[in-house]
Amino acid sequence: MWWQMGKFFFRHEERNGETVTVTGNTAHHLLNVLRLRVGHEIILCDGQSVDFRAKLLSIVEKPVSMVFTLLSQAPSNSEPAVQITLYQGLPKSDKMDWIIEKCIEAGVHNIVPVCTARSVSKVKDSAKKSERNSRIAESAASQSMRGIIPEISSPKNFAEALPACKHSLCLVAFENENKRTIKSALMDLQPGPISLWIGPEGGFEESEIHALEACGAIPVSLGPRILRSETAGLFAISQILCLWEK
Repeated sequence: MWWQMGKFFFRHEERNGETVTVTGNTAHHLLNVLRLRVGHEIILCDGQSVDFRAKLLSIVEKPVSMVFTLLSQAPSNSEPAVQITLYQGLPKSDKMDWIIEKCIEAGVHNIVPVCTARSVSKVKDSAKKSERNSRIAESAASQSMRGIIPEISSPKNFAEALPACKHSLCLVAFENENKRTIKSALMDLQPGPISLWIGPEGGFEESEIHALEACGAIPVSLGPRILRSETAGLFAISQILCLWEK
């Protein structure tokens, strides 16, 4: 039944030879939610796309820690061949939590929150928010059996994030683009790293689209229906992987 419990990540410093000592929130979840006991087996992942079948050897309850022995290892087969970086215009309230969770489940490689002209939320790079984003990312990666925990970058202003367009294929979702779709933009290209820009509520301003185009970004339509900001990224990631993932 070990494969039915999901996958859990450990840090490099938690490994000592063929044993891993899991602590913190992960250990608490395994002990108090999944009721893991000595002798039970789970999948542990090193966050570098290597999965380990692991057996629980011992438990310390205060503070909680669990020692596992690594029985076997295999490459994770859940990572997309295409690395997608999502540049997400900061949405209202807690919608970013949902975006992080669902886009990681879909297969995004990392996420960069961006404060654009129409973002209501502003850049707040607090340690508390960063820690929360990391917890959401790890939980989503664990649930979806990823081989890595995608990085959630510190929020950036539009001008700070813009130069990244020059270093990879870049698509920007734009509601006024009526002809070019993701499919038509990618159909004659070889799969490779891709940057995907999604605006906040209200989308990008024309000046931002022009700035993105000047850096090599390709405006694309997501279809005749207007999607919410928190839906658009997930929709576009799914299309890209459908076209490019083998």
